[in-house]
This record gives sequence, C-alpha cells and structure tokens, in this order.
Amino acid sequence: MSEPQKKGCCLFTVFKLAVLLIFVVLATVVVLGMFVLSGSYDVSRETTIKAPPEAVYKQVGDLREWPNWLPFTKPKYDDTVKTTIVQAEGVGANQHWTSDKGNGELKFTKADPEKGVEWRMVFDKKYESVGSMTFDRSGDETRVTWRMTGQNDDFLGKWLAAAMPYMVGPMFDEGLADLKAKVEAN
Repeated sequence: MSEPQKKGCCLFTVFKLAVLLIFVVLATVVVLGMFVLSGSYDVSRETTIKAPPEAVYKQVGDLREWPNWLPFTKPKYDDTVKTTIVQAEGVGANQHWTSDKGNGELKFTKADPEKGVEWRMVFDKKYESVGSMTFDRSGDETRVTWRMTGQNDDFLGKWLAAAMPYMVGPMFDEGLADLKAKVEAN
C-alpha cells in the first residue's frame, strides 16, 4: 500500500512552478526590452481650426499662452508642475519645469507664424525628443499637426517609447481640442 502524498510536498511544487513562471515572465520582459523594442517613437495628432495660421500662432508661438491648452500641466495630470519661462517667443524661446513626476526643459528651434513651431525637449536630463506644431492653411482654416519623435536607448526608455502613443496621444487630442476652442473663441 502506498503512502498518501504529504500536503507540504504539493505546496512546494506549486511554489516552485510559481517562481519559475515569474522568472520566465521577467526574462521575457528583459529580452523584449533589450533586443526587440527599438526605442523609437513618433506620435502625431491633428485638427482643423477655423482661423488663419497667425491666429493659431498667437497661442502656439508664445510659451506664456501654453497653459491655455497644454494638457500636461493640468492638475488632473500633474498638480505639482512648476514652469519657469526664460524667453517666451521666437527661436530660442525656452522654459523649464519641475514636478514630482519629473523635470524637463524645452527650447524652440523654429518659429514661423505661417508654418508653426518646432522644439527640442529633454525630460529628466535623459530622454530627448523633437516636437512640433505645424500649420497648413486651407482657405479660412488651418490644419494643425502636433508631433513628437524621439529615440530612447536604455531599458526603461525603450518600454516608455513603446507606450508613448497610448500615453501621449490622448493628451495631444485633448490639447488640440482645447487649442481649437481657444483660437476659435477669439
């Protein structure tokens, strides 16, 4: 007659399987992060505003106006953001910010009332990106495209790049809707 299996033996086997499963999942995350994910991202959204490019530029080309439409500084996303504007307008316009969620700086590299603005942004002195708000006039309307591109090469950065369209894309949509409302109200 065989002895019944001890209860502790089964629990130990389940524990070993759980540890093995956790190890496999972690190894998969590491392999994906280091060897499969490229780390590059390109997020863009657009809207059409019933106004000429110059009217849109009054909001986009002046950093003092960004709180009117920029979602990232809204309390629902981050109520700890403190922004300091060093220069508000034109090529070289720049600002920096501090927050419990990270610090950053932004500087305009192009500024044209007919075509839009382009900037370089650095987040936490580590993650660089190029952003832009470009204008395309069509009659009495302006198509505005908000775009951000970048390349993150470290492990966490590659995962952030993969998530960027899902994290930033909806905020771009919200910001463009607010920009549209603000410009069209004037």
